[in-house]
Amino acid sequence: MNLTPDALVAALCGAGAVIGVLVAAVALIGTTAPAAARPKGPLARRLNAAGSADGTGPLSMWANNRLLLASALVIGLLVWLFTSWLLGGLLAAAAVAGMPWILQPGRGSKAQIQRLEALEEWVRRLSDIHTAGVSLEQAVSSSVRSAPKTIAPEVTRLTARLASGWRAAEAYRAFADELNDASADSVAALLIMHVQDRGAGLSTALKGLAAQLSEEVLMRRKVEAEREKPRTNMRWVSLFCLFVFGVSMLSGSYVEPYSTATGQLLLLVFAVCFVAVLVWMRRMALAKPAPRFLAAADQPSGEDA
Repeated sequence: MNLTPDALVAALCGAGAVIGVLVAAVALIGTTAPAAARPKGPLARRLNAAGSADGTGPLSMWANNRLLLASALVIGLLVWLFTSWLLGGLLAAAAVAGMPWILQPGRGSKAQIQRLEALEEWVRRLSDIHTAGVSLEQAVSSSVRSAPKTIAPEVTRLTARLASGWRAAEAYRAFADELNDASADSVAALLIMHVQDRGAGLSTALKGLAAQLSEEVLMRRKVEAEREKPRTNMRWVSLFCLFVFGVSMLSGSYVEPYSTATGQLLLLVFAVCFVAVLVWMRRMALAKPAPRFLAAADQPSGEDA
């Protein structure tokens, strides 16, 4: 490839335009995420799970790796500069940005297990606090100081909702929405039932539920261990394909047909097919979560249940 001054100036202008758009987006949107709100619908709950507060979802994973995104941008610009392929630069940037998704296919499941383990610990501590004779709301408020770090933000927001006048049942539903797990629904359902009848025996029920959560944690860890082999295969296949793609980009005569409009279109088709295969392999290596049974929280009101 002949790198002319005009091509260099055009590439630098394009890079400046991209950086300008990113700076404008940061100025308009900001860099500090607002406090997590209650999901208002199925799509909102999916996006909330994708960008979960603990950084386990794909959106949070990329948002928390600004260095990775900056590297992806630089590599994409370099590929575009030295190959004159805008599509090649975009694909290279996407490949670099998607490395966490490729290298850690089971990260979300493992993080969910850690959250479930933290939930079991919190429920057990909540049962001990409630044994002392305090109300459920007081026990929840007292549990904030000893809440496991993994679910501490959710417990803190639950306490804040109860203190600000949310109906107790809706606050517990919102707590389950944030954890987004069928086991969290079981915990919220038990707390809601106690709010409705205020009967005795809540501490005993919480201890029994904590024991069930402990058994589920062990079961999920066994399942994750069995799924680790296909995930490892997916990781190595992905890296091998990306390595072959990168080496092929350096062999001028081999990739010369892709310089045409038809070649660029075929390259895009191949890239889409490759991503589709990765998604298919990833779904095979991921366990389907149990469906939730609690409805989403309604709009809070100033009345207590």
